[in-house]
Amino acid sequence: MKEYYNGKNFWDKEKSWRNQYPINEEIIRKAEAQLDLSFPETFKQLMKDHNGGELTYPYFIMPDRSGKYQLDIDPIHFEDDDTSIISYGNLLEEAKLPGNLIVLWSDYHHWLVMDYRFTKENPSIQCIQEDYSTEEMSWKYIKMADTFDDFIKQLFRIVG
Repeated sequence: MKEYYNGKNFWDKEKSWRNQYPINEEIIRKAEAQLDLSFPETFKQLMKDHNGGELTYPYFIMPDRSGKYQLDIDPIHFEDDDTSIISYGNLLEEAKLPGNLIVLWSDYHHWLVMDYRFTKENPSIQCIQEDYSTEEMSWKYIKMADTFDDFIKQLFRIVG
């Protein structure tokens, strides 16, 4: 049975395998300045609570797929030797995707992103997936939610 995120216990702090990088308002402001955008308030509050990692309600459904996908969120930090939510620029460039996306999850065929292409704040959440409907592969954008807050309400876990 699916149990949806209810606003509590977002992070699974006991299962987290990631390095815990320090996080505070200054680090978040530095990341926003470097990226030239504003993170959603709820996202900032969640990151201040636990800077990335596994989620208690880790699953989401792609709009055009039946299977569930598992989400964990990369931390915010400025180290070169570990993945960060701000370090996806090269991968986005390799995939020929715009650089003004904040990657929440990817398997390199699908990308779950905060979409800042048309705004500097309050981004929609988009699923970007490979599209082979033409001779040359392109990317198909599917809106998952109008806001980050709306998206996290779609997250669930399996109980029972």
